[in-house]
Amino acid sequence: MAATNHRAAPAPFATGPVLGVAAAVAAVLTALFGRYGYHRDELYFLAAGDHPAWGYADQPPLTPLLARAATAVFGNSPAGLRVPATLACAAVVVLVAALARELGGGRAAQLLAACCAAASGLVLGTGHMVSTTTFDLLAWLLICLLVLRALRTGDGRRWWAVGAAAGIGLLNKYLVVLLLVVLVAAVLAVGPRRTLRGGWWVAGAAVAAAPALPNVGWQAAHGWPQLTVAGGISSDDGAENRLMFVPQQIVYLSPLFVPVWIAGWRRLWRDPALRRPAPCPWRIRCRARWCC
Repeated sequence: MAATNHRAAPAPFATGPVLGVAAAVAAVLTALFGRYGYHRDELYFLAAGDHPAWGYADQPPLTPLLARAATAVFGNSPAGLRVPATLACAAVVVLVAALARELGGGRAAQLLAACCAAASGLVLGTGHMVSTTTFDLLAWLLICLLVLRALRTGDGRRWWAVGAAAGIGLLNKYLVVLLLVVLVAAVLAVGPRRTLRGGWWVAGAAVAAAPALPNVGWQAAHGWPQLTVAGGISSDDGAENRLMFVPQQIVYLSPLFVPVWIAGWRRLWRDPALRRPAPCPWRIRCRARWCC
């Protein structure tokens, strides 16, 4: 007997309303760019971008190269430099709505997700300036969306796209490795494990590693300076950052959104339709829960 999908197809994407929210955020950020000058980190990125390399002592090359490209195209000013940050912020709003859709949200839920993202202190803060966090947030959301789609459709070819997004994220910040490790561990622990069968995930991993190799080579050739920088930061602020990690997430995103988070987690925990984002081809022919 043919397998049946136990999850309905996602609702139509609320394109107009979501893009309207993203455009409004971009307009507000653009209008406020001239109210303050460069952040000290932005000055560093400008200086680093003037000396292109496969790596730097404290980071991979993507953000400095984006800073160089932005000022070359839009002018060497705070407003010109921050165009990529504005676009990334708008893209984050759209991706959050797309994630809500992927998890079963209708048009109203997608719009609510977009509005929450648009009003989030973290999103607005990273959209106001160029930083590695600006593009790291975008990479994490894109990877999560692509992984959800791969799990929902069961199409192994989608791991290529996951790998490409991860590779670009690695060119910006190594922290994205944590997300990848957690996602793989989650699939191995609770499934659906069948998505890791075959060679598509291996191809995706290769695609992710390819852009990062030149930067890893640069770090190795220069004695791994980023580890030294990270060690210094950890010795100064490591204990405080770890202790305040969860409380700071609430503050950064907004305490007003806590009811939305609770409702979302409750739905994910209790709704069986959301526990397995992909159809199981053996669901009718076997009862072995471990295969999923």
